[in-house]
Amino acid sequence: MSNKLKSGMLSVLILAFVLAGCSSNSKSQSEQPAAAEKPKASTQEPAAPAPVSQELNWIIAAEVPTADSVKSYDRVSSSQIEIFAEGLYKIDGDNKTVPVLATGDPVISEDGLTYTIQLRSGLKWSNGEPLTAKDFVYAWKRLFDPNTAAQQASTYYNIKNAQAINEGKAALDTLGIEAVSDTELKVTLEYPDTYFTSSLTSVNLFPQNEKFVTEKGDAYGSSSENTLGNGPFNLTNWDGTGLTWSFTKNEHYWDKDNIKLDKINIQVVKEVGTGINLYESGAVDVAELSGEYISQYINNPEYVTVSALSASNVELGISSNKFLQNENLRKALSLVVNREELVKNVLIDGSLPLTGIVPKGIAVNPDNGTDFADEAGVLAKTDVEEGKRLWELAKQELGTDKITFELITSDHDAAKKTSQYLQSQFETNLPGLKIEVSNVPTKVRFEKMMSYKFDLALGGWTGDFDPVSYLNLFYSTYEHNHAKYKDETYDALITKIKTEDSVNPQQRWKDLQEAQKLALSKAVVIPLYQGASNYLIKSKVKGVVTHNLGTPLEITRAYIE
Repeated sequence: MSNKLKSGMLSVLILAFVLAGCSSNSKSQSEQPAAAEKPKASTQEPAAPAPVSQELNWIIAAEVPTADSVKSYDRVSSSQIEIFAEGLYKIDGDNKTVPVLATGDPVISEDGLTYTIQLRSGLKWSNGEPLTAKDFVYAWKRLFDPNTAAQQASTYYNIKNAQAINEGKAALDTLGIEAVSDTELKVTLEYPDTYFTSSLTSVNLFPQNEKFVTEKGDAYGSSSENTLGNGPFNLTNWDGTGLTWSFTKNEHYWDKDNIKLDKINIQVVKEVGTGINLYESGAVDVAELSGEYISQYINNPEYVTVSALSASNVELGISSNKFLQNENLRKALSLVVNREELVKNVLIDGSLPLTGIVPKGIAVNPDNGTDFADEAGVLAKTDVEEGKRLWELAKQELGTDKITFELITSDHDAAKKTSQYLQSQFETNLPGLKIEVSNVPTKVRFEKMMSYKFDLALGGWTGDFDPVSYLNLFYSTYEHNHAKYKDETYDALITKIKTEDSVNPQQRWKDLQEAQKLALSKAVVIPLYQGASNYLIKSKVKGVVTHNLGTPLEITRAYIE
C-alpha cells in the first residue's frame, strides 16, 4: 500500500475473446483466365477483415477491499480505482508525474506554499454530470473529516489545517483547498513540499461527486451500483465481495477517443498455477508468475518483469502482545531470517533482499547521487548465532521457555510460501517458539492489522519518491503504524523531516537516514524483500504501461491487435 499506498504493494480477469478469422475468395479452376489471355481486372472489392473484439480478460490476486477512493488504503483497491477514476495527475511509464485532469503543471508561489492548478474544461462524471474544481474540494474535505475515518488521511497533513480538521480541532471549511472557479483549484500547504505534485497522483486525492456520495451514504464504494467514477471505464457487476467484475468504456470520459478497449473482465485468481492454466488455455490474457514458473517461462517472448518500489515486511503487534514488547526478542526474530535465501530459493521471482525500511530506487543523495538504500547499507542483518543468544536472553527476561505467535498472511501463493519459510526459520532457530500460520483473504488481513490486535503479520508498503513515506509507518499517531510503536526521539525526527527540513535538502537527507537507523536499531519491523512482479501477457495485447511505482501494470490504454 502507498503511502499511497503499501503496501502496498502487488493483482485476475477471465476473458474469453474471439478473433474473427479473415477469409479470402479464390476462384475455381474454370474461372481462371487462359494462359494466353490477359487477366481481367476484378470489379469486386476484397472482403474486409472482421474487426477484432476489444475485450480484455485480466486477473488479479486478491479481492478489492473498497472502491471508495477516499477510503482506499491498499494497492489492490488503488489498482481497480485507477481504471474507473482519475485525478489531477498520474505517474507515466517513466515514473514521471504528468497532468491528466489538470491542463499542466501547478503554478507554485515563491514561498512554495500555494499551488494553483487549472482543470480541463468540459469534464464529466460517468453519469454525464459536470465535474468541476468543487468536486476536489468536497473529496478532500471528506478525506480529512473525522467521521469518514479515512486510514490514509495523515499522509496528507502537509495540506493547510488538514491535521487539525482530522483531529476535530478545526472546521472543514478551513482546509487549504479552494475552488476559485469551475476550472481553477488553489491549494495551500502548511510548509513547502518538494514531493507535493507527485502526491497529487494518489487515489485518495481523486475528486468525488457530492450529490452521489451523499445519496449512497455509508454504502458508497461498496459495490458497482454504489460507486461513481470519472475515468476511462465504468465499474460494473461488482457486488463488493465477489471474485469477478467488469469495466465498460465510459462514453463521458474526456479522452475517450484514445481508449480502445470496450470491456475489461476481471477475475480474482489466487493460485499461480491456476492462472497459468487459464492463460495457456486462452481464457485470460495475463498470468502472474512466481517461483519455478519464472524459470519455465523466462525465455517466452510474452514474459514481462517489473521491479517494484515496494517493501515486504513482518510487522509486529508490539502494542497487543507483551512478548513483542521485549526488544531482544524482536531482534532475535529479525536476525534469524535469511533474506538472500528467501528471495533466491523460495520466492524466485526477481525480488531483492530488503535490508532497510526504504527500498532501492526511491531517492538519491542530493549531493552525490547515491541511492538511499545503498548509502544506508545493511541495517537488517542475518546472524543466526546472535539471534539465538538474544532469544535465550529474552526468554529469561520474560520468565518463560515457550512462546506462541500467530502469523497472519494473505492467501495467495507468494504469501503462503513466505509464511511457510518464516515459520521454519523461526521455529528451527529459536527453541520454544511456535508459529501458527493463518492464511486469510487480503481484506481480512488488512482488517486484522488495522485493529492493532495481532502478533505477526506479513505486510507490505509502496510509498512514493520520498523516503519519509516509508519511515512514516512508525510515527506514533500514523494510522498504519500497526505496531502502535511510540518513540519521542523518532517522532521528533519525522516531524523535523516533514517541516523544518523541507528547505534544507542536505539536512533532510541526514535526518532520513538517522530515522531509519533508529527504527531498525529497535527492531520495530522485520524487513524481508523488495518486490518484483512477473507476468505473461498475450502478444496480441498492446499498450500496457509498466510502473515501478504503484500499480505495476496499467491497462486503461491497452488494446487488442
